[in-house]
Amino acid sequence: MNNLIIHKDKVYKPIESPFYNGYEPVDVDEDEPTLEWKGGKIPIAVWNQVLSFFKWSYDETHSETQVRLLYHPKDNHWVAWAFPQEHGTGMTAKEIDGDEKDKQRAKFAGYTACGTVHHHCSSGAFQSSVDHNNEISQDGVHITVGNMDKDMYDIHARVCRKGVMYGCSYSQWFEYPEEWDGILPKRFISAALEEQLITPPSESSFPEEWKENLIKVERPVHSTYKPRSNYGYQTHHYAGAGFRKTNTQPYSVPVQSNLSLPAEYTLEEKKEAMRKVIDVVTDEKQDCYLSIDELSQCYIYAIVPDIIEGLFQMIREYGIEEQEFTEIIDEIDNERLDQKEMELDQKHAKDEPLDQSPYAHEYY
Repeated sequence: MNNLIIHKDKVYKPIESPFYNGYEPVDVDEDEPTLEWKGGKIPIAVWNQVLSFFKWSYDETHSETQVRLLYHPKDNHWVAWAFPQEHGTGMTAKEIDGDEKDKQRAKFAGYTACGTVHHHCSSGAFQSSVDHNNEISQDGVHITVGNMDKDMYDIHARVCRKGVMYGCSYSQWFEYPEEWDGILPKRFISAALEEQLITPPSESSFPEEWKENLIKVERPVHSTYKPRSNYGYQTHHYAGAGFRKTNTQPYSVPVQSNLSLPAEYTLEEKKEAMRKVIDVVTDEKQDCYLSIDELSQCYIYAIVPDIIEGLFQMIREYGIEEQEFTEIIDEIDNERLDQKEMELDQKHAKDEPLDQSPYAHEYY
């Protein structure tokens, strides 16, 4: 007996004494585990290749792309490479397995896969549940870049080892000027590096082959939606309805416009794509967010965006705040009711037939 064991969430160690042989509980301090990288560091030049490719691919495709980080343990050398992958997929990035990928991988003999980088289009950087599931079986550093449409990007990084996720210290993984060690306290170096990692390169440079490795996905689309000829409008009042705003910053979800679900997508692919969007839209740390119940009511507005396009333009042009928006709607609704009642009174005075409802619309 020389191994620790776990039984009912308690750790035990083996013991041998004059009176007992077996296991006894171990007193364990509760703390967050850490993991320190001791290998070579990623050059900023390599990182700038990744950012340059992401910016180019975002501008061209408006969908996620990804890059793998490969490390040569003997030479302490890093390279980044964008292997063949689908583009035009919106909120997902998927490599294409096959002979071409194997051929390109063979060029990096002696290198081991030691990390991934992907971007979240115009959304902020975070690890979604889909990202977590993809990364948990891949040892190394995993990085998400966000806000690709901004002057400064966003970044989130984590490290995986044997199925456990750890926090990431940028100073352990990326090169930085030696003089920083004599100028900055150690605890500030990662923060200074982060500022450098989210700064777009002054010159765009990455292998031309990466462009060729983006394979456009062409799939016929299928939609069962048919617009209704008549709409019956109702006003719903309930607590917590609508967006909550913590400040006036605009909110956007990085999805392709006019994108319908292709018939060829499997249910699991649809579920993964929706999970990623839901993670963003329901994130309470965002400037605006929806509850799950509110999100489930949004299908009609998502599939026919023209319904709310006019509202969006009006709100932006006139600077209408949320409280004003609600109050004005109530006022207009009351005015319409008053107008309908006046019409009913006039019909009654003239002995004209009355409609069954002040709203002579079809109900749904």
